[in-house]
Amino acid sequence: MKPNKLLLFPVLLLLTACGRFEVSIEQIPTLLATATPQIPTNTATAVTSATEQVNPTATLMIPSVTNTIPPLTPVLPTVTAVPATPTAAQQTVKVFLIALEDNGQSGTLVGCGDSAISVTVTIPSTQGVLRAALEKLLSIKQQFYGESGLYNALYQSDLQLKSVTIDQGKAIIHLTGTLMLGGVCDNPRVAAQIEQTALQFSTVSDVAVFLNDTPLEEVLSQK
Repeated sequence: MKPNKLLLFPVLLLLTACGRFEVSIEQIPTLLATATPQIPTNTATAVTSATEQVNPTATLMIPSVTNTIPPLTPVLPTVTAVPATPTAAQQTVKVFLIALEDNGQSGTLVGCGDSAISVTVTIPSTQGVLRAALEKLLSIKQQFYGESGLYNALYQSDLQLKSVTIDQGKAIIHLTGTLMLGGVCDNPRVAAQIEQTALQFSTVSDVAVFLNDTPLEEVLSQK
């Protein structure tokens, strides 16, 4: 209800007459409804300030590549084996030396009570094994062979092999050069060394030896 203006006038007049007039105006607080935003806790929404610059993230998707290239098969060079030359390969044969005064106990009995004993030696690989064995025997220039103590009745001689053939099991051997002997007992020793070296082969059953086209037994008989 509005106040009566007529009643206010006498009151104002009375207050004026007293010399004091105070007007108090109280400010009536204004109640404003405050709205508090409710942010759901189960929402993963990010609130970004308007002044904050957000850099977008670029995701580069690289497709997987399946290796469809078949594995390479190494090509190896073809290596052709080169056969060894005859001089590269080796084989063994026997040569015969003399065991002095052995009286045939260790080998074939030789005149003057000695023995013919085989010694294994190495020669170049060859099909002419009889020739190679005889050449090896004639090349030995030691009086006593190595540590064996075996005697070589041919050590002073200068002999070469001219030819060798096998005819129906008989080895025909032709020698050239000079025959040097150390005494009468060397005669059977020389013959035994040459003959036994030839007889080691299964294709040889008999031996004929010639020195400068003369049968060896005739040469020895003159010594």
